[in-house]
Amino acid sequence: MTSKSKWTPEAIRELGPTTDLPTLGAIFECSRWKAYQMARQKEWQQVGIKVLSIGSKYRVVVQSILDVLGYGSACAGAPPADLGAHGSPSVSARRVG
Repeated sequence: MTSKSKWTPEAIRELGPTTDLPTLGAIFECSRWKAYQMARQKEWQQVGIKVLSIGSKYRVVVQSILDVLGYGSACAGAPPADLGAHGSPSVSARRVG
């Protein structure tokens, strides 16, 4: 996906079971640096996105992204989560899940 494209649920599902932090950042419209910072500070986990640390690498569970955005199988009809001004889930979205 290019930076000007909108991430659809289908495009996110096509990533496979896991993805990387730069892609997660692109989905939430934040920089690579911010995505890594949020992983180090466990901010992604606080909003429900599962980030796995494998050695010095990070992998992100794609289903958890879909769940947070309201596109998971349990929330198929739910509206997408509200994103804050910096592209990360807002306080109201953090309370979901």
